[in-house]
Parts: sequence; C-alpha cells; structure tokens
Amino acid sequence: MSTKKIYLILIVIFIAAAALLSLKWRSENIFQKITVNGNYTITREDILHVSKLKDTLINADEISIDIIQERILKHPEVKKVYVSKELPSELKIEIIERRPVTILNGENEMKLIDDEMEVFPFKNFIKLYDLPVLSGVRIESNPNPKNKYNKEDLRLGLFLILNSYRESKALYNNISEVNLSDSGKIIVYLSEDSSPFYLPRNMKESISNVEYQNLLLNKLRVFDCYIKQSLDAHLRKNINYVDLRFSNQVVVNSNN
Repeated sequence: MSTKKIYLILIVIFIAAAALLSLKWRSENIFQKITVNGNYTITREDILHVSKLKDTLINADEISIDIIQERILKHPEVKKVYVSKELPSELKIEIIERRPVTILNGENEMKLIDDEMEVFPFKNFIKLYDLPVLSGVRIESNPNPKNKYNKEDLRLGLFLILNSYRESKALYNNISEVNLSDSGKIIVYLSEDSSPFYLPRNMKESISNVEYQNLLLNKLRVFDCYIKQSLDAHLRKNINYVDLRFSNQVVVNSNN
C-alpha cells in the first residue's frame, strides 16, 4: 500500500473520530429535559418565561445557574429557588413559593402578605381562596413605592391573624377581615356576619411590647370562646357590635 493511501486512510479515520467526539460532546452538553418542582400555584410556563428558558433542547454552555436563579427570584410569588444540572441531561428547578397569610386591601390595590411580612402582587387568584383581609393599613407620609405600608400596622395585623390561627382554627376560619382604620380600636368582621367585633388598640404601644401582645392574645381567647359558645345565637340576632375591649366582660349591643 502506498504512503499516499495510508495518509488518506488516516485522515478519514481522524475526521470520523472527530465527528464522533463532537456528537458525543454535544449530546453531553445539551439539556433534553427541564424539571420544575415545588410550584403549586405558579405555572410551569410562568417559571420558564421569567427564567427565559424554552421547553426544548438547550446547550449547557449557554446556561448560567446563577443567572437563571436570579431571574426566577424576580417573580413576586417565588420565595426561594434552587437550580441544578442533573446527569445526564436534565436541568432541575426547585421552587419554594411564598405562603400568603392575608390579603392586603391597600391604596387602590390588593396584594398578598406572607408570614415574613413581605408584601407582593399576585397573578393566580387561587391564592386568595379563604384568606382573611387586612385593611385600613396606614400609608407612610414619604412612601417608598416598594414599601409604602406602615410597618407597625402590618405587624399588628399579622400578629392577630397568625395568632388567631395558632389559638383556634375555628376562630381563624370565621375571621373575614381585620380593619385598622380606627385609631381607638381594632375592628374584626366575621365571614358570616357584618356586625363588627372590637379589640383594644393602643397607638402608643408597639406590638413588639410583650404586655400588649399578652393583652391581645387574651382577647383572642375571649373572642374564640364567644365564637364557640354564642355564634349560633349571635347569627340569629340583630347585633350592632360586640365589644371585647373591657376586662372580664363581653359587651353585646343589639336591637333585640
């Protein structure tokens, strides 16, 4: 066999090997599957859209895990996200959604508040299902657009709502709205009745004050006892209001 033919065969073998290696490299560097977990109310399409990913083959060299995470974290309903590359060809996205505990009825807008007092907008109305409303929250005089609601009012409202849930599911499930518009009292409305319940409010005290916390916790327990013992009778009467601000008594004002 001539030297020329040997060189030609070697060149063909080299080209074939290079082509095979290229195909292998490309197959190992292409994500053929994108998995999204932990998204209960945020759609998969929303996650892919905000991360600027297509639900198709993706070249791994064109993907930055950090950039994808930063993009997804900009979604207002995402609390945390973890993105990883799983062998052989999977991009895995783990979502932790914000857990809303109340609806904020604010200044010409409705938003959600989670248990860490983060105020955020929403797209999916499923999140509004059976959540109590927090209204009457003061707007700061020089508001930051991203954080314009009064922090103390938010803390007070969340304290009442979260502790009503901890104290009694029956009480929590009966609360429709907590209104903070009155500087002299906290007004609570039931889901089955329009008559207000009054709880004590001291504008000079912060909810971080332990004595104020204990006072409100005690009133929530009185409120819970009233719900469990007197709600049926309450709903049959024409009640104007129920005042829980006084010591050792519940004042029920009615037209009956």
